[in-house]
Amino acid sequence: MNSQPWLVTGAAGFLGSHVVEHLLLQGVPVIGLDNLSTGNWQFLAPFAGNKNFKFACQDIRDEAALTALFQRERPGTVIHLAALHFIPMAMRHPGLAVSLNVHGTQCVLSASREADVRRFWFASTADVYPSSNQPHHESTGCAPFNIYGLTKWTGERLIQLEASAHPERHFVIGRLFNLYGPHETNPHILPEIIGQIRNSKVLRLGNVSSKRDLVPVADAARAVVAMVEKSVPGVATVNVGTGVSVSMQDVVERISSITKQPLTIEIDPSKVRPVERPHLQADVNALQAMIGWVPHGDLSRGLRDLLLFEGVIS
Repeated sequence: MNSQPWLVTGAAGFLGSHVVEHLLLQGVPVIGLDNLSTGNWQFLAPFAGNKNFKFACQDIRDEAALTALFQRERPGTVIHLAALHFIPMAMRHPGLAVSLNVHGTQCVLSASREADVRRFWFASTADVYPSSNQPHHESTGCAPFNIYGLTKWTGERLIQLEASAHPERHFVIGRLFNLYGPHETNPHILPEIIGQIRNSKVLRLGNVSSKRDLVPVADAARAVVAMVEKSVPGVATVNVGTGVSVSMQDVVERISSITKQPLTIEIDPSKVRPVERPHLQADVNALQAMIGWVPHGDLSRGLRDLLLFEGVIS
């Protein structure tokens, strides 16, 4: 690995905290950047005494401060994860989504350019794809139908534009599918399920028939780092998924089996999204070719690990 530090935006978030941990375990110097608006400092607190870790509480949209930080620390690699990720929040606050996900991304790109950052990884989303019952390949045309997907697709275009001006640099666009595991910072459905089963065997949920490609967050973090290490000059756009899709109905049934407790689902109309794609699954051939492996799709194993972490089972 290059001796220059890696800078991770959104470092105190769900994926960010796992990326930081993975890098530090490899002895890589890391600068974690987060404004802690949704990130949780407690996820990074265990690394506070690590000589290879620095933390900057800073907003990515403060371009002057960001440029000064980059000039001072001279990172060789940037993992850009900071964004407004929770779709219902993005839909309620579209201006904030555009500000963070588009303007913020451009600020990070500009600071990276000025500091001569050689490798840049951008967290995009499977929500750039149109609705389909088939696995999505990276060549699938983009047709986002919510503000979150649109802002991330715009971020991808900013990456492409930057790469065209600097073809010698490495850019990777990772289209993340649905991550799960410890350190969730948004009220997605799995934290909701776990929270409810602590108090009741009747779960009040929204959409449970829609199928998703659920990716263990620790595997996703390892994949992000491996994608950077395997990158070449230019732009690579790669799905980060398992290639397996399951419904939330199936998730609940597996949790019921693991906990040995009968669980019943009641549909709560207030939790049903007005627009919901029925199926979302990654074609992972490009990821397999790039890094030699894909995140594991053993959902029962992943759920058991999460339930152990949360103290639901022992």
